[in-house]
Amino acid sequence: MKPSRVLAVALGWSLAVLVAFTNSTPANAASVSDSAKKSFIASVVSAAQSSQRAYGVPASVSIAQAIVNSDWGTSTLAKSANNFWDTRCTRSLTPSQFAALADAQVGKAYVLGAEALASNPNPSKFDCSELVQWLYSRSGNKITDLAAAQYNATKPVSGSPKVGDLVFLRNNPARSNGIGHVAILTGKLANGDWRIIEARGRAYGVVRTTLSYWKTRSYYAGLRRSSNFILAGTEGVVLAANSYSQQSGCISITSGGKTIRYSKYSSPTYSFAEHADQVVNSPDYAAARAVMDDKSAFIDALATIEEPKGAGDYAKKLRAVMAEYNLGDYDVVPFNLVLTSGKTGEKVTALQYLLKKAGVSVSVTGKFDSATVAAVKKFQSSKKLGADGEAGPKTFDALFGSVKSGASGDGVSAAKTLLTLVGYPVASGTKLAGDTATSVKAFRTAQGLSASGDVDANTWKKLFMSITPAPQPLLTGTPQVTKTLQADPGTWLSGASLRYQWYRNGAAISGATGTSYTLQPEDAGTVVTFAATGSKPAMTSVTRKASSPAVAKANLSTTPTPTITGTAKAGTSLTAVPGTWAPAPVTFGYQWLRDGKPISGATAATYQLQLSDIGAVIKVAVTGNKAGYNSVTKTSAGTAKVAVADLTTTPQPSITGTAKVGSTLTATAGAWAPAPVTLSYQWYRGNTAIKGATKSTYKLATEDSGKTIKVAVTGSKDGYKTVRVESAPLASVVKATFESAPAPTISGTAKVGSTLTATAGEWKPGGVTLSYQWYRGSSAIKGATKASYKVSGSDGGKSLTVVVTGTKSGYATTKVSSAPTEITLERLSATPKPKVDGIRGVNHLLKAKVGSWKPGGVTLKYRWYRNGTAITGATKTSYITSTADRGKTLTFKVTGSKSGYQTVSVTVSVKIK
Repeated sequence: MKPSRVLAVALGWSLAVLVAFTNSTPANAASVSDSAKKSFIASVVSAAQSSQRAYGVPASVSIAQAIVNSDWGTSTLAKSANNFWDTRCTRSLTPSQFAALADAQVGKAYVLGAEALASNPNPSKFDCSELVQWLYSRSGNKITDLAAAQYNATKPVSGSPKVGDLVFLRNNPARSNGIGHVAILTGKLANGDWRIIEARGRAYGVVRTTLSYWKTRSYYAGLRRSSNFILAGTEGVVLAANSYSQQSGCISITSGGKTIRYSKYSSPTYSFAEHADQVVNSPDYAAARAVMDDKSAFIDALATIEEPKGAGDYAKKLRAVMAEYNLGDYDVVPFNLVLTSGKTGEKVTALQYLLKKAGVSVSVTGKFDSATVAAVKKFQSSKKLGADGEAGPKTFDALFGSVKSGASGDGVSAAKTLLTLVGYPVASGTKLAGDTATSVKAFRTAQGLSASGDVDANTWKKLFMSITPAPQPLLTGTPQVTKTLQADPGTWLSGASLRYQWYRNGAAISGATGTSYTLQPEDAGTVVTFAATGSKPAMTSVTRKASSPAVAKANLSTTPTPTITGTAKAGTSLTAVPGTWAPAPVTFGYQWLRDGKPISGATAATYQLQLSDIGAVIKVAVTGNKAGYNSVTKTSAGTAKVAVADLTTTPQPSITGTAKVGSTLTATAGAWAPAPVTLSYQWYRGNTAIKGATKSTYKLATEDSGKTIKVAVTGSKDGYKTVRVESAPLASVVKATFESAPAPTISGTAKVGSTLTATAGEWKPGGVTLSYQWYRGSSAIKGATKASYKVSGSDGGKSLTVVVTGTKSGYATTKVSSAPTEITLERLSATPKPKVDGIRGVNHLLKAKVGSWKPGGVTLKYRWYRNGTAITGATKTSYITSTADRGKTLTFKVTGSKSGYQTVSVTVSVKIK
């Protein structure tokens, strides 16, 4: 028994919520022996058939449910209570409803011996025990009459009181237990006391009292409880208006500390009957009742109602046991057909064949004529039946002999006639073989019988009781997706209920249950079938079908030509724009074409142009796909021929290095893209390319001096346009400087007459042309342009320097000066002090004697001074004084000079009077 079963078994039109658990685990079906399984089936067949006759629920389905629900009768409920649907105990009142019903009787009369039938909703009088019995009965509980008997049927209460407990008074000595009065508890009061309702006596009628009041009375006999008394809403008991319809009692099962009361039945018959009663009467089973004539649909409906969380699995289990144990053979086949004189048709034809099979001579005409009446009477007489000439159930029962698979004769002809009548194909001839045998199996299977090829009594009954007429439906319309097929079911037997279902390749289409069906995308390529099933109570349902040819796909209504966006240049991406296709949504597939041929792997909406595309025309083919629709491929117009690509990054190169002859310059090209890009270089002097200067570095040459230098970088890549980018020009190139230009040194004696020599030192690099210029102080000495120089008298006391000038092609002319060399003067060897002869007065001749200066060749110069001021014109050794000299001091100075010698001045002074 599945622990999550919820089965709708509520009585009186209320869905009973069940909690299906028991105090013992049922045996696994695999552990039940085959003989035990057969015994179980045999034990419930009668109950299932009885409920089918009473309610119409197929016996095969009921048996299958009992097997699956109880695991072949091994569940606790099945073994202890004959309960195969885990049906809960039911009661017609809840505690509050029970209390209200009891309270509503207050004020009614007390009549000793009054009878209040349970069916009477409003009795006018009670005695004490009758009130208790009536309240019990109205709630779905049972108890005997008379207070003394009720006392004996109950037990003392241990624990807290409950609604429905009985209070007794021992006030009747005439009875063996002395009990003479009974009352009933109906609810707990706010103060903790309990309400009691009782039919107290003629003077009081039905009144309200309390338990505390009773307990104070001297003849109080105690509080007692009926073990079978239960109310809805307690212990899992379900509220139902019509309780105890089939139940013989309740059984309590405790699991996990929780007690649930289930219905107990005296035999399987009552369990099957109660379930069938709910199926045909409860509103909760309306969906199942509507398809009860279609066993497969009925199983699905039951599963959905009773096992909503596992309907598919439950239905599968039911079908499995029905098929394995041929439970359909236990179904009661209703048969009330009577064929009488004047009837015509295939059923009369089949009757005539069966009469012939039974050895009665009759012509097969399909007409119930006088000859057929006579043949029926003859057969009836042979079977000791009432010979009335009418073919009714008893006559047919006598005619329904079994026709085995492979048999031949009139019995086969009768079966073929009836099979054809209900739309099954048959083979030619009178042998039960080929299509005929196949159709017998198919018919039996459709009717829930075992898949035998024999025609037995149940098969005959099903065939003869088939609804007729049951015409072949007619399909109209175009079998193409989006189109609508219309089915005309034809005119069926009056009173037949028709049910429709459309199928796709044999599988039912959900929701397609009308006479028209609009073909869906998923129908494309399938065969769609319309099935009309006619049903009528006590007759065999007939299903007639009509199928369409294979459903064609629909055509897309809008299929625009795609376009391409993007530039047709290698390295760039093109994008296909499919346009707006209809009906939406449409999915797209893409194929790019190069000069009309598919490009391998180019199947996306975008395509990046490759080197191999250069010069080609590109197109795209767009295929629109939609389920149920024919795919359409549209090709775009072509692009222009694909041009070479543009390099995406072409930076301006830069130059590093010093703009000086002899220095090396370096070109930095930058990062060109897309990589790799092949780069080449050309250096320029001004705007003239320098021959051979095609590397990333260039050493400045002499001829670059004074010129601007730049470099051009050319990027090339297969499939890309070659790009040439020039750097900014470098500043004018300056000449090189000597690596070494040492200051010259002067050697020789630094005096007049000596020769001085300049040493230039080692200039680098080699090949430097050196020139010399001697300087006296800061003035160039004319003609002194050699490495040696003879010191002249003019140089005495002066500083001489020599400037060496280095020149070399491409190098800046560089002048380097030596340190100054001071030319020293010799001292005159004799510089005598002069003497002045003459009168130291006015107008007298003064004559100076200068003496002998040495060495020879000293040039002497003379100057007379008056009080320190040179006297104009007085530059000889003699001087005639004037009045201006009177009182003055005259000074005579002699200055001796000689080339190479220091000039020396010597003075002498005299005072003039």
